[in-house]
Amino acid sequence: MNATESNDALILLLNDWIVRVRPPLTQGNDRVFLMLHGLTGDENSMTVFTRNLPRDAWIFSPRAPNPADESGFKWITSKNGMSASFAEFQQATFHLHEAFGGWIKSFHIHAQSVDVIGFSQGAVISAAYALLYPWQVNRAAFLSGFLPADTPDFIPPGQLIGKQVFVAHGNQDKTVSITKAQQSAAWLEQWGAEVIFCEAPVGHRLSANCFKGFADFFKNPV
Repeated sequence: MNATESNDALILLLNDWIVRVRPPLTQGNDRVFLMLHGLTGDENSMTVFTRNLPRDAWIFSPRAPNPADESGFKWITSKNGMSASFAEFQQATFHLHEAFGGWIKSFHIHAQSVDVIGFSQGAVISAAYALLYPWQVNRAAFLSGFLPADTPDFIPPGQLIGKQVFVAHGNQDKTVSITKAQQSAAWLEQWGAEVIFCEAPVGHRLSANCFKGFADFFKNPV
């Protein structure tokens, strides 16, 4: 385990994954957030969202394993993630889930569940994580994201019953259309999730109002 300081967090090498880890203020607090960046991002990209989360919690922000063509990193190997099958995101999520379990053990965290947050391509992974491991997920956030067109072929009915998902999207988003976000939210509801949808007149980012809704959604543990 190698580390360098990064403000109040550590950049760690954990079993071949580079992960930004921010510990809680109080020792023994076992609430955990898993933050997943978008295409061309890295382990520091999600810090824009961390200031809106409870300070007394663990935050793990891994670097995706595949170099992106332009710069940064990506979660799957396909050149066009928008047209990729859910199967490829599913495989990436399997690897992340296995690694995350090791990170939790290495810090002796006794969490019963995790809050998963993803932006853009990372939002696909966050949704896949909740869909594949719903018993391990408390709440999930799906920010400026989409689900592959064939996702319903992989997910059984009722998979997200009792789960809450926060969805935020800009209706001027040129990277991921608002119609893809609306379709994804409809699928999440069909699988039983309670979806809070925040739409705003912005591009591929969160509006101030959606940032507030995001913070309120994760304010208190449930």
